[in-house]
Amino acid sequence: MSRTTIESVAASDFDLQRILRPDERLLWTGHPEHGRSFFQPMGAEKLYLVAMIAGAIVLWALVPWTISSASFRPLSIGFAFAGLTLAFLLSAYWIAIVRQHVLSRLFYAVTNKRAIVCRRGRNWRFADRIYIVANPHYDSYPYALLPTRPYPSLQIGTLIDQNELQPFGAGLSHPGQPPSWGHLTVPVTFEQIADADAVLKLIRSCTR
Repeated sequence: MSRTTIESVAASDFDLQRILRPDERLLWTGHPEHGRSFFQPMGAEKLYLVAMIAGAIVLWALVPWTISSASFRPLSIGFAFAGLTLAFLLSAYWIAIVRQHVLSRLFYAVTNKRAIVCRRGRNWRFADRIYIVANPHYDSYPYALLPTRPYPSLQIGTLIDQNELQPFGAGLSHPGQPPSWGHLTVPVTFEQIADADAVLKLIRSCTR
């Protein structure tokens, strides 16, 4: 388990240089390269979309059979199928909005002492805050490159409960992550970064 620390500051007061310790040097900054826009589905989200599209196709393919059956009224069937299709569309919209909302508010940094994830969000008073999740470098932590697509992600820490990060909102999790992500612990990652290999080498060089 990593020695992850969490703090927050008012968004209006945030300055990355101000949260650095006197003995820290900023080595790298970044943000997710994919998923920040509405039309950039990723990971598990793509599976959900395919499943919903397939479900809608199967539903409407059943229309001729249901109309020919005396047990169903064509108008009621039309309303039912339209309602289910609308539910699929709203689900897809909600998934994309949540994923965009989380990823567009993430910012990453690596110093010679820590790997840092910054997440903009609101607390229970609806105040705009920057949540800072800091993970000290140490050689015994199992840093891992996660095979997310289209870009890999780099795990740099672990949280026990995502609600520790943001009491009001989705924390670091979103529907584009694998379904098993966060069931027991919540990985703290630099998600969707094109230079994940180089960043991993940079962090490991700081642990020596």
